[in-house]
Order: sequence, then C-alpha cells, then structure tokens
Amino acid sequence: MAPRPGAATLAEHRTTLSLRGTIILCALSGVALSLCFPPAGLWFLAWGALVPWLLAIRLSRGPGILLASWVGGIVFFGALCYWLYLFGVSVLLLASLLLGLYPVAWAALSRWAGRIGPLARMLGAAVFWCGIEWVRGLGQFGFTWGWLGYSQAPKPGLLPIARLAGTLGISFVIVLMNAGLAEFLVGVLRRERLAGPAVRTAICCGLAALCVLGARQWGKGLPEPSGPEIGAAVVQGSAHGPLTPADVNLPLTPQEQARTLDVYGSLTAQAAQERPALVVWPESVIPGPPEAHQVIATRVSQIARSSGAWLLAGGPYEDEAGRPYNSAYLYSPTGNLTSRYDKVQLVPFGEYVPWRTRLPFLHRYHVRELDFTPGAVQRVLQAGTIAIGPMICFESIFPNIAWQLTHRKAQVLVIITNDAWFGHTAAAAQHAQIAVLRAMETGRYVLRGASTGISSIIAPNGRMVAQAGLYQRQVLSARVRLATETSPLLRGGPAFSWGVVALSVALAIAPAARTRGRGKGPTAQPPPRPRRRGRAAPR
Repeated sequence: MAPRPGAATLAEHRTTLSLRGTIILCALSGVALSLCFPPAGLWFLAWGALVPWLLAIRLSRGPGILLASWVGGIVFFGALCYWLYLFGVSVLLLASLLLGLYPVAWAALSRWAGRIGPLARMLGAAVFWCGIEWVRGLGQFGFTWGWLGYSQAPKPGLLPIARLAGTLGISFVIVLMNAGLAEFLVGVLRRERLAGPAVRTAICCGLAALCVLGARQWGKGLPEPSGPEIGAAVVQGSAHGPLTPADVNLPLTPQEQARTLDVYGSLTAQAAQERPALVVWPESVIPGPPEAHQVIATRVSQIARSSGAWLLAGGPYEDEAGRPYNSAYLYSPTGNLTSRYDKVQLVPFGEYVPWRTRLPFLHRYHVRELDFTPGAVQRVLQAGTIAIGPMICFESIFPNIAWQLTHRKAQVLVIITNDAWFGHTAAAAQHAQIAVLRAMETGRYVLRGASTGISSIIAPNGRMVAQAGLYQRQVLSARVRLATETSPLLRGGPAFSWGVVALSVALAIAPAARTRGRGKGPTAQPPPRPRRRGRAAPR
C-alpha cells in the first residue's frame, strides 16, 4: 500500500528534535568519544559514538545544530584534554572552546552534503570528518590529539588500514560505520519503509566491515622489515618525580645534573650487557648544552664509550648567537659527538610564545621566558649503518613528519619525549598511543624514550614489544629489524589524505552546483500558471 501524500513530511515533523534534545545528543557523543581514549580506553565505543550526533544532524531543524555541535565538541575536547588544567582552568576552557569549533564545521558540511542524497550524506559524514581532522593537524598550531583512528591503537588487528591509508583511513572507516547505523535509526524513528534505509545501511556498514576484515587478514601476512637485525635499548630513568609546568622550565642545580647523569649512566651500563647497537635516552636528559658545559660533555661521552653502542640523547643546544634549541645528540661507540638534530615543530605556548609582546599576561601561565628556535629541516641521523629518523615529543603526533623521515630512508624511528609535567594524568598514555600508529603507517620499528614514561618499543605491525609504565626506572631491550623498503604502500597515507581533501571540496560544491543546475537545461519548462476558477481552459 502506497503511503498517503504528505505522510513522509508528517513523519519528519513528528521526529524533529528540539534544541535541548539536539544538544543532549551531541553532548552524549562527545562523552562517548572521550571514553574511547585513555584513561577509560574503551576503543570499541568509537564504532557507535557518533551515532547520536549524526541523528541530531538529521532530525534537527534550523541553525540549532551548530550550537549543539559546538557543545558536543567542547565536551569531547574538554574531557579528552582535561590535563590542560595543569596550566590553569582558563587554558583548558579556552582550548576546549576553540577546538570545539571543528565539529561545528563537520556538522554544517554533513547537513549540506545531505542535499545530494542519502549515499552522499553518509559518505560526506566520513569524508568531512577526516577532512576536518586533516585541517586540524596543519600549520604551527596543528594538533592531531584525539584523531579517531588513534583510539584503535590497543587493537593491532584493526591497524593495517593505516599502512594503506594512514590514521585518517581508520577514522574514515569508523565514521562510515557510524553513518550507516544512524541512517537505519532515522528510518525507524520516522517509520519509513525500511527497505531503503536497510539497503543503504548495508552498503555503508558492509563496506566498513569489509575494510576491517580485509585489513585484519592482510595484516596477518605483513612481513617483517627486510634489513639487518640489531639490538636496541631504551632507557627510562625517571630521575625525578612529577613536575609542574613551571618546574619544567627551571634549570637543574649542579647536584641534580650529576644525579640525573648518574642514573642514566647506571642504567646504560645495565643495557650494555645485552650488547645493543643503539641506546636511546629521552628528551632533555642531558642537563645542559654539552658545547658550553665541559663536565656534562665529558660525562656523556664516557657513558657512550663504556656502553660500546651508539647513543641518542635529548638535551638543549645553544648556537653562537645564544639562541636555544631543543635537540637530540648522537654519540658514537667511541664517545664522539657525531651529529645533532634540532626540533623543527615546536609546541606553541610551550616552547615558544607567538605574539609574545602583545600577550603580556601570559607570564601568569608558566610560559617560557625565552623561546626555543626551530630547527631548519627534518633530517635523518646516520649511526654507522643505522639510519635513524628522530622525532622530539610533539613532533610524533604529526604523521607527515614520520612520512618525511621514511622517504629520506630512515630505517628505524626514534621518539624522545619529556612528559614529566603530565604527572599521573592520562596525557602520557594518550601520547604513547600515537606512536603505535606511526609504526604501522611507516612499517618501521619505533623506539620511544620518555623521561618518566611511557617508554616503549613498537613493532611495525603495531605490536607492543616492550613497555615501561609511569615513573618506573627501567631498561627496555629488544632485537629490531631495520627497514629498507620503499614500497608504494608507504605513500598510501599521504595519497589518502589528499584524496579526502579533494572529495571534501567536491561534496561541498556539489549541492550548490545541483541547485543552480535545476531548471536550466534545454528542455526545462517554466512551471504552469494556475488556472482561475470559472474560466475554461484554452484549446
């Protein structure tokens, strides 16, 4: 039996959400999204967390969805990055307000693309989400924290998608699944004939499931890197307890400097018993510029020489003009300093202050008095026959940096970080999860050294080979294979990212182009004029 005329419109009217209901649904999604990441770590929630938000986009009317989406974004980023309260509640609030604007753009674009049709609506939700994540990682203020794909780090079986399409590829599949589920629920709520929504849901969810199952099957056959095997060690000294953001910028006393080097010297001697080819110390472990402090330079050189291994260690550097850098030093097994990498992607307001002279009130928030200087270029360090791709702290959250190092023939990725100011919050665990995706994306082993945790050695398939918890004093040792492959698959991530951008632009333009195209074809006819009552129609 055919539906009565106007029945669909009536059903839509009856299922239209109030502003309060729209806000509740978006906030519910924001909470669910935050629970996908540590400390809760409920990664499986990601596969349905966006359904309430997508229902709100479909069932609400008017601009209220923009306000509701802003609330949802504030809830998500506020709960995810709650640890920003360490810098002050106002910092956490401001960051949540600004980051919350990204989901507003996603909701607006998703509703706009829905004008084309149901399939475009579901595809648009996934494409625009990934496009917004991509935009969020651009520039000096880029921040990829909370990319949906990172939530799946605890499940290596789902990660091979990242080898083909990067972390954004995982985000795409997750949102596509959410869009399919939401499409079916909308049909149920509006009491539509379920054949259409069911078919569309089957297409959407079936495609997502096919990607997941195919990736898991393909991932089982991923080979180990084909290069030589070496011994590697990561030293986590935990030479001091939790620090506040203000403490991080304070110089160490001579006694503290000596104690730090003694701790790392002892642990490096312990690591040397396994005869590693490479030993990794975390960021900022060298307590002063070796070029300016002969005592420090001599001590680090002695430790490297006694270990018989290449030593990569983080520490400050000052050039002839007195400009400071956040650097990684490479020492040879003979104790000689052979090369240095200067961090390129600095942390805004953490390692440098944009518009410092125009924001004098920032001194209340424990910012640095003197800015670090960014390095010139991402570069590979050569430790004998080992090509090291170094990333310092914040740089590890940007996939393009890992890709650059891989294309420059890095055989192993090394991440050094000082997360001491995170304290016992979940920020350290959230940061550590990101390194898992860098390993899978590039097909390289990742050696991650964190001063107070979480240090780890990660295999190219995302498997955790070894890990040290927060504030544990520990040495991680493992045999790792160097990667020499330059497979076209390693270009999959960048290609997918640009594909998302192109498709986002196309879906954003298509509804407007379709509207302009209506009624402008050669066979288009103007609408008939209504006839007046009482007058016969002309013959």
